[in-house]
Amino acid sequence: MSVYQNYIKAFVDVIESQSDLFSAQDWRELNQLASNVPNDDEEIAGKIENWLESESRSQILQAYEERLKALDVSSKIDFNGNLGPGKSTSSTPANQPSESSKEMLENAIKKNSPLLSPPPTRETQN
Repeated sequence: MSVYQNYIKAFVDVIESQSDLFSAQDWRELNQLASNVPNDDEEIAGKIENWLESESRSQILQAYEERLKALDVSSKIDFNGNLGPGKSTSSTPANQPSESSKEMLENAIKKNSPLLSPPPTRETQN
């Protein structure tokens, strides 16, 4: 995994595990960001880093940096044959394309954004 993929993965992990850190305004901006995500990992990582620079997102930035450190530690290469982080193997079946960084970010935002959740339906009683 490239350093840029680690940045994206760390941010996606924060979205998925600590979505309560994000305000309604953050979700609006993230939804807009998701609709304009480039295909290049370096550009995506740059957009994430730029988005995190706002002072109002200091808690999100802290969670992101902690997750990034954890990913960095767990992704060290083990030359005894276990190349995945934490001695894991790929969850992608053989001969299947992996989810791109762009898709991973878009899907995490869509899945976790309270703005995109359908409103609860009320059944009216007659």
